[in-house]
Amino acid sequence: MLNKKSPKCSPEYSEEELAIGAVFKFLRKSKGFSQKEAASNEISIPQLSNFENGKTILVTHHFIALLRNINVDMLEFQNAYNQYLKNKDILLFSVKLSDAVMDKDVSKLNLYLNQIKAQLTLDPQNKRLKLDAIRIKSLLYFVDQSKTINKSEQTFLINYLFDLKEWGMYDIRLLGSCAQFIDVIKLAELTNHMIAPLQANIELYHIKHAVTQCLLNIINIFVEQKTFEPARRLIAYLENSDIHEYFMFDKLTLIYNKANYSYQKGDADALDVMKKCLKVLEFCGCSKTATQVSDELKKLDHHD
Repeated sequence: MLNKKSPKCSPEYSEEELAIGAVFKFLRKSKGFSQKEAASNEISIPQLSNFENGKTILVTHHFIALLRNINVDMLEFQNAYNQYLKNKDILLFSVKLSDAVMDKDVSKLNLYLNQIKAQLTLDPQNKRLKLDAIRIKSLLYFVDQSKTINKSEQTFLINYLFDLKEWGMYDIRLLGSCAQFIDVIKLAELTNHMIAPLQANIELYHIKHAVTQCLLNIINIFVEQKTFEPARRLIAYLENSDIHEYFMFDKLTLIYNKANYSYQKGDADALDVMKKCLKVLEFCGCSKTATQVSDELKKLDHHD
């Protein structure tokens, strides 16, 4: 277990900087690597010892090499580092938000929102906190449609997304959470911007997976608003992207979204495909998602 201990710090470094060495030491030991094995030919053992014990820090290229030497990737290190400092982990926070939406837990989402608002009162110009607040408000809409984001928040969000030159996990999840508040023309433009081939990280497996989930949500929005052409293009994009079989839920959601697209376009038989998707969800024990899909299908049957 990773417990925070205060190293005997050099006064020239911050607690956050020196925590990097402590977390590295924990991960090295947990992986069963000696200092000699971790240092390899990159740095000396005394240098590594000083780094792990809070006496110095390493330059970036040495640190990246040392992580590789102990078979730790950057995401794994980031998670351990956040736990050590008791900071909010981006990925874990996203999971907590998603769980609250699936559980329709309005009180928990409001709790997260109030925590962000409290931080904003201390740092009102903090861009990240503003975006966090907008994202939580957008997620609240899924469980309480009286909740919304105002015009100034929409403008702030859209300007931020259009200014991005490189999309990371945070940005992809932000767009996926807030897409329903973005004009469909701008949403189509932003989606094209996100999946542009010039994006350096687009082929990283976790980025690719996040993009797929984001696009599946956006396809659903386009279909609901009967904006069929951008929906068709995104369906074709995902069909050509070769979603890995590990991500069966994503593949199933794409089949469902494509059937919903066809149904909304007038193909009554597509409803049977959507019902088959529901049966798969029920068979796999995905009760919360199955309930949402069942409610959607009941609305379609009632509409007919």
